[in-house]
Formats: sequence, C-alpha cells, structure tokens
Amino acid sequence: MYLKVDSLALLNSFNQIWMECWLEKGYVLENETGASDRYIITDESDHRVGTIEFKPYSLETQHNINTVFPFQDIEEIAITPSTVVEIDKVAILKQYRGKNLDRLLSVFVHYSEKHQLSHCVVLLERVFYKALRNVYKIPLQAMGDKIYYKGDYVIPAIIYPEKIYQNKQDYRWILPDPQAQKRKPIFT
Repeated sequence: MYLKVDSLALLNSFNQIWMECWLEKGYVLENETGASDRYIITDESDHRVGTIEFKPYSLETQHNINTVFPFQDIEEIAITPSTVVEIDKVAILKQYRGKNLDRLLSVFVHYSEKHQLSHCVVLLERVFYKALRNVYKIPLQAMGDKIYYKGDYVIPAIIYPEKIYQNKQDYRWILPDPQAQKRKPIFT
C-alpha cells in the first residue's frame, strides 16, 4: 500500500511521480530539501502510483505555507503546533487515479494516528477539496478564499485527522495499515 522514502532510490521515484503529476497540471515545481516524511503509494500490484509528504509545521511567518496563507494566526493551530503537520506533494499518476485515492488517504490516516496529529494544514486544489469534503467526508475547513498559487487556484484548509482516526468505523474507505498487521503478536 505504501513505501516510506528512506533511500536515494526511493526519493528519486517519489520526485519523479509528483513532478510528473504537477507538470501535467501545469504547476510550478518546487524541490525543497527540508525534513519531512515522504511516502510512495503503491497499488494492489505494487506499482508506484502516488505520493504524499508530511512536513513539520512551524508558526514562523517565513515558513513556506504561512507565506501563502497565515495559518500561524489561527488560534487552534497556534495553541498546539507540535500536533500539526503540513501536507504537501499529494499526487497520483493519471493512469492510476480512482480507487488509489483510498490508499493515499489511508496512509494519511495511519500516519496521523501514529503521530497523534490533531490538525493538518494544506493548500488544496478546488476539485480535490470538494472530493475530500463531499465524497470522502473528510473533516476539513476552508480557512479563506481561493488563492492563485504556483499555477492554479488553491483553498487554504485545515484537516482534522483526529476526528477520522478516532471514528474509523465511519470511514469505510480506510484500508488496514500493513505496518500495524506486522506488529500484531503471534500468540493471543
């Protein structure tokens, strides 16, 4: 379902996937080298089909996402920044879109639960925002009007992952975490 990017070869694969998707959409590429957790999404045949990146969030105004929208001024973010991450480089290759979004969103839920995240800050493409809200019922909130950023209009938003991982039964699209299955004891 996913690979944690922990080698140069996987980083190259990760970069190839998101860059291909962003070029297809006409977005401006940004290749940051800061600390982050990157994952490659794999389909049922183990093809590498997508990416998602989790970046540490900072209240500093020069932090990249805060230069686009002032998330640092939102009280619920400012109170507990250590339980907030920025989500970036969400991408699924064109030929694999569709049911693989369940896999990508499941990685997001498993990561959020493992790290006990309360909030995620994100800049969402408008159609993707609507799909998350209306189809997947992701608890999220638009924090402002659309903003033109790097080639498209985006919606600055906060996602509330805690509401998902504490109520997994309400989200039938969540797939089991293969890492959690590996950690189960042999004898019960």
